[in-house]
Amino acid sequence: MKKHSIHYLIIVFSLIFMASCQAQVTETPPPGENSQEKQASKKIKENSIHSEKFIENVDWLSDDEVLTVTEEEGEAAFYVTNVFDGGSEKIYQSPSSYVHSVVSPDKDKILIHSAPATYSAMITIIDLNGKVYYQDEVPSYELSYEWNEFNTDKLLITSFAEDWSFEVFELDLRTSQLQMVDVEQPFLKWDSDVSILYQDWNSEEISVSAPLVSKNILDGKKETIDSSSIHFERFPEYLLSVHESEGGDGEFNYQFISENGEIVSQFHMKLLSRYSDWFIPFYDMIEDKNELITFQANESGSFDTYSGTFALKKWDVMKGSEVTLIDDLPVEPIQCSPKGSYCLYGNQLEKVINLKDSAIIALVKKEG
Repeated sequence: MKKHSIHYLIIVFSLIFMASCQAQVTETPPPGENSQEKQASKKIKENSIHSEKFIENVDWLSDDEVLTVTEEEGEAAFYVTNVFDGGSEKIYQSPSSYVHSVVSPDKDKILIHSAPATYSAMITIIDLNGKVYYQDEVPSYELSYEWNEFNTDKLLITSFAEDWSFEVFELDLRTSQLQMVDVEQPFLKWDSDVSILYQDWNSEEISVSAPLVSKNILDGKKETIDSSSIHFERFPEYLLSVHESEGGDGEFNYQFISENGEIVSQFHMKLLSRYSDWFIPFYDMIEDKNELITFQANESGSFDTYSGTFALKKWDVMKGSEVTLIDDLPVEPIQCSPKGSYCLYGNQLEKVINLKDSAIIALVKKEG
């Protein structure tokens, strides 16, 4: 009887201990909740960047900071700017003529494209402290580059000659090797660590759409993902492919395709025509929320003569639902913060849109 009593007491104390632990767990807010509430209570600092030497904001480095490029004594200076307190820290200065820069998908590296001469491109890759990972000069009249979201130590670089002939290279930052890739098309996206996506255009015919193909760059094997795509983009979880609806009349389907080839959801949107193709409005994916932020023309017509405005839309990929955030805006580039509370907006990404209340805040102070 005494042994049973001891066992009974052990069980009772165990249950009390478990209940106490569970109570403590339920009282603890979910991870990230406090930081989101703190960010929501902060306000974007208006006019914190002087326009006199401002070149552009490139992208978000975190939910608080963006990469800002300014001109200093004829060179491009790179700053980490806090959009809430207006503070900035210089991390690098490029002596060559600045063209553009791109932040890596994991937000810890920056590719800087500069042009020391007309037919030459300088590629410099730094970390957020300004340490140079890689630097090399590539013969090029024009240059395009795509970071691998599945392995951010890899990039695709396409070098164009003046006659638009091209060469494609894979840059591996671990080895600093630039290796040529055998591919038929110049405009590429990564589909995995070792495969690439491209539209397989027929050089014998004029067309606004083409089959969307995935090619393994190790063994050369190809797979057709979509038989007729006018535009595509690869996100870590989904592939976006845009193609004309059966009814035509300028209406297109934005289809989100899963890894196994299933259509997760799709949205319909009328696009503005151009001379030889269709205008795809600027967009960005908030990956943490599976939400696509994009513009939609409020009227039909031709992009070249269009004088109307655009609505800013939010599409939930998983739910297949659509929300209009702002009814009337000019269509300009947009880049959203990782948690998706704010988006940089404008031709130089000089403004911020608060997605919660649709307010637009100017980061760059107008001089004079």
